[in-house]
Amino acid sequence: MQYTAEFLKGVYRDLLSVRLFEEKQVEIYALGKVPGHIHSGIGEEATYAGVLATRKPGDYFKITHRPVGASRILGTPLETMFGELMGRSTGNARGLGGVLHMVSRENGMVGFSGTLGCDIAVADGAALSIQMAGTDNVSYVFYGDGTSSRGPVHEAMNLAAIWKLPVLFICNNNQFAISTAASYGVPVANPGADRAAAYGMPARTADATDALAVYDAAKELVDGIRAGSGPAVLDCKCYRWRGHFEGDQAKYRDPAVTEEWRKKDCVAIMEARLQEWNVLTAEEIQRIRDEINSEMDQAIAFAEASPEPTVEDLYRNLYAD
Repeated sequence: MQYTAEFLKGVYRDLLSVRLFEEKQVEIYALGKVPGHIHSGIGEEATYAGVLATRKPGDYFKITHRPVGASRILGTPLETMFGELMGRSTGNARGLGGVLHMVSRENGMVGFSGTLGCDIAVADGAALSIQMAGTDNVSYVFYGDGTSSRGPVHEAMNLAAIWKLPVLFICNNNQFAISTAASYGVPVANPGADRAAAYGMPARTADATDALAVYDAAKELVDGIRAGSGPAVLDCKCYRWRGHFEGDQAKYRDPAVTEEWRKKDCVAIMEARLQEWNVLTAEEIQRIRDEINSEMDQAIAFAEASPEPTVEDLYRNLYAD
């Protein structure tokens, strides 16, 4: 597939933005600035950067807690993201939801639950509204290899297939559901794609260490959905570099395997390719890194200076205004 230089730069900036956000949240968590747990998505960024490069205004998105930095791709301000992450009133839920509840309705994000997969049918509801409006928009829903075995996921897939809803189901196959390996907990090699046939859906698998490979597979499916062909499944194979949560020593997996996956760094692969294609120089790449890091440092400083939620805030947002 042919790509313009501007497209490649955009995908790279999105990819790098997610990686640097994930690194920053690990850093500030270690400094004791984040209440509760965080779930690092380092190593999994290409799934989101590649898939979301197919989006357009009016689409809906149901993401998960890993990598939560994907909210940045969809337009959520860094001040809002770090505010919520650090439990400050400037967060999208006034600091009461934390990392598990990044939502931005104005950017099409329909929210997610800390109990993964239980509310996945919300993506069907968003798709039904698209269908009733008669537009060619898509409802994107991300879930993991472990979540793929939950009943609500199959109910949502079944309903989407029956009603021919414009949904793209994206299985972010990072090899582990907390501490259970996909090879042990799932009876098929591709937790998303291999189950699509049961619902009559087209499916593709993608090497999610390569953002452009993810984009190519996603675009093929999204083009079909926008044309009215109904739902589809994309299975993105990657690896969770860190433990399920910060502090998890991941003793349930082989460090040598983890190290081999680390060598397939989606950011490094993209950077090498863009330099080979004369799209960006090493100096330009460093400049982009510095710009994003500076933006994040400013957002963190803003969050630190923001007030914490009050007792009264507990009684806000219980009902629609």
